[in-house]
Formats: sequence, C-alpha cells, structure tokens
Amino acid sequence: MDKINVTKNKNRRVFFRIYDEVNLFYQKIDEKLLTEPQPVFDNISSTLSSPTGLEKVPQDSALLLPRLEKNLPGIMAPDFHSNESETRNVNISASGMAFNCEDALEEGDYLVIKILLASGMAAIVTYGKVVYCKSIGSQYPYFVGTHFIDMKDEDRELLSAHVAKKRSQQLRVRGLILAAVIAVIAAPDTVFGLLFELVHFLFEHLLEIIHLTFEFIESNLDHLIEHLFHTDLHQTQVIVFYVIASSAVYGLYRLLRVLPSFYRRCKDNLLSACAHQKASWLYYWREQSLVNKLKLVVIGVALITGYIFFGM
Repeated sequence: MDKINVTKNKNRRVFFRIYDEVNLFYQKIDEKLLTEPQPVFDNISSTLSSPTGLEKVPQDSALLLPRLEKNLPGIMAPDFHSNESETRNVNISASGMAFNCEDALEEGDYLVIKILLASGMAAIVTYGKVVYCKSIGSQYPYFVGTHFIDMKDEDRELLSAHVAKKRSQQLRVRGLILAAVIAVIAAPDTVFGLLFELVHFLFEHLLEIIHLTFEFIESNLDHLIEHLFHTDLHQTQVIVFYVIASSAVYGLYRLLRVLPSFYRRCKDNLLSACAHQKASWLYYWREQSLVNKLKLVVIGVALITGYIFFGM
C-alpha cells in the first residue's frame, strides 16, 4: 500500500468542499487491483473518462478482460452507461467525496469511481477508500464518505477548478438570498410595497402592449381587406370582426388543448423540484456533525426570537 497516494488526515481540509449534483457510478473492487502493478488496467481505466468509453481499449489488453469482468462487473457490463444517468447529491472536494448509496459498504473498502461533472461534461475516473458508512434509512439507505486515492494530477486540477467555480457561484447566490432575507426582515412594508408597485407597473404596461398590438392588427386587416375585396367601411368592419373572432376562438381552443398537459407538466416539475430540494436539505442536515446541528438550531432560534421581540 506504500504506492497508494493517500493524503494525510490533517491535510484533507485544505481543499474546499461544496454541495453539488453529479452523475456518479461506483463499484467495489479488490484491494489487490491497487497494490499490484497493472499498467494495462490503468490504461483501460483512463479510457473510461473519454466519451467513447470501452471503444478505446487497446487490443493488447484482451487477455486482461476476463479478470476485469470478474473484479469489475459493473464497469465491463453492457449497462455501464445506464448507471450514469442517475444524478446524486454529493459533498465533494478534490480530496474526497460523500454521497448517498444503496450498498452497505464498510470502512476500508476500495471503490472505482466515475464522476461525470454536469457543468463541463467532463468525466473523472479514480479510486476511493471508504472512510465511513452511515445508515440513514431514506431513498438511499446509506451515506458513504470516501477519500480519493491515486487520482491523476490533471483530474485533481479539473475537479479543483470545478469546485472553485461552483463555490463562487454558490457564494453569490447565497449572498443574494441573505440580502433579500435581511431586507424583508428589516423593512417588510417597504419591500412588499415595492414588489406590489412593480407588479402593477408591469401588468399595466402589459395591457397597454396588448391593446396596441390589437389596434395594429385590426388596422392592417382593415387596409388589407379593403384593398383585396374593395369593400365599404361597414363590410370591412364586419369581415375584420369575424376574422378576429374566429382567430380568438381557434386560439382559445388550442390553449384549452395544451393547458391540461402544461398544467400536469408544471405540477410534476414543481413536485420534483420540491422533492429534490427536500432531499438536498436532508442531505445537508445528515452530513453535519452534532455540534454543527446544534449551532444551526441555536442560530435559528436566536434569529426568530430576536425578530419576534425586536423586529415586530
């Protein structure tokens, strides 16, 4: 195990950690695959990072395929790519990752892990060592923490850049949310008054735009019908009325046809978003230590109490 590049525990926190969503595949492997010199196996593992996957496996590694099939059935199986379609919430850094899983892994188990970053569509293949496995009893019954080992320098740099970018984005979003919350708590009447005025302004101008659009269409229809059919004013107005009425009825019919499916799609997306947000919050809560949980509870109670006594 001396050849395995394992970062010391005291250095694990030098990398920033973020909560993210990635397409993740993992497979438990034998420790011998890490300790024995296997340049061909490393070459095959590196090809899994490419879009073509196993199509780039060299011809001289054919003799090794039965052994890989035995040790890594999930990777060599035809349904390997189907396992990548599932998005998971993870707590990830350049040194390790925690994620929900279906398997009861044990501390000290070794995994081969493939991470597909959603932002850059870049795939990273590395090994991981399980440092803890907790039972959480949810959709995924176990919560596993792994430490990356033998990760290539270019993959670590890619993952570090991804983490830094996502961390910067999350800090900006959280700053905006925090500023909005502070503004609502500090001056709720002013904030909601401004929102009401903004909605009223937009609604008023939207009605004006609709009216101008209707007048524009009606005026052009008048001129077009007079030019084509040489009608008088009354006949032109009657024809334009029926044309616009027919168009409105047809548009309403199409809207009623589309509206139920649109409603179901919006409902499904809303339920999915709520379920995903709930899962993300539960994931964040379970990942925290007991001390951090107590801190969050105390801060929340203090904020609510202070707002009730001093802000209202």
